[in-house]
Amino acid sequence: MSAYYSMHGTVRVRASPDVDAIVARINEHCDRDFEVTLAPVDPEISVFSIEGAGEFTSGGVLGLDELVMSLGPHAVEAAVFTGDYDNEPCELVVAPTPEAAFTALSRHRLDQIKPALRELTAGDKKSLVALLMDQDA
Repeated sequence: MSAYYSMHGTVRVRASPDVDAIVARINEHCDRDFEVTLAPVDPEISVFSIEGAGEFTSGGVLGLDELVMSLGPHAVEAAVFTGDYDNEPCELVVAPTPEAAFTALSRHRLDQIKPALRELTAGDKKSLVALLMDQDA
């Protein structure tokens, strides 16, 4: 059984032989269906990016996700990678700490809902504020 998977995203990482090795494994895992780059910004920082789509056999998607997430301890800041798994949107967070991952995903969600908020009536906006206030209590 195979699954269609797409992913794209960018994260700044500390340059190191460990990062080079992880990116090499990601390249091997993705084969020709993905563009994977690691570009130096300065001697200490590089930018990792991935973009592409392809069919993966059983376990292949999870393997790719684990490899990309293994860049987390080397990340300078958290980043949210987005994609599609068998026609369902998905996100993958690459972060140096769980707290940074939570914050990055929260900001990503806020960016997703901002356009929809413009379409709410004043009454619905008040209801949303009340709902959010109840959630924080």
